[in-house]
Amino acid sequence: MTLAIEANGLDVAAIHPSRGAKYSPNLHTWLTLRSKKHRADTSRVFATKEGTLYIGFLDDGYLIGSKLIAVLCNGKKEDSWAFGYLGELAEVPDFWARYMAVGRCAIDPAHKMHFVGDDTRWRTAGDHRECLWCSNHSQKLRRWIESVERSAWEPVTPNVELTCRQRREGETNE
Repeated sequence: MTLAIEANGLDVAAIHPSRGAKYSPNLHTWLTLRSKKHRADTSRVFATKEGTLYIGFLDDGYLIGSKLIAVLCNGKKEDSWAFGYLGELAEVPDFWARYMAVGRCAIDPAHKMHFVGDDTRWRTAGDHRECLWCSNHSQKLRRWIESVERSAWEPVTPNVELTCRQRREGETNE
């Protein structure tokens, strides 16, 4: 049986890391791996009910691909697998169009993750920072003091410590 897969809408040249730090070098390398050239044309991003993101394609109920976070971390070293036990998967709508526009902010719209090259993500001024990758997110630094209650068992009577010589000779410090 030949698998017919629709084009995914990804322009792989548009997400080359040389076009900006907002694009993941590891994702680009994984998509364009010489021995797996089909990935750039066939890969889509899917989410589980829990929100875990996978990249690959569906074939007869199996997802052929990998966890997206594993690709971001491991690049070309991350292999593809046949996942048949993921439950209901939903394709992330317009993922590649958003990724081409805002880079890794499409993966982390809440701006809570840390990425390699994160030092170019933010413009900081005092207690405020603005995302330079998507130009659509800002954050305020909040500071607070927390009181911490601690407890520990301490001896009521002094501990008797014997020196090596006292132990040998059977003496005590009493």
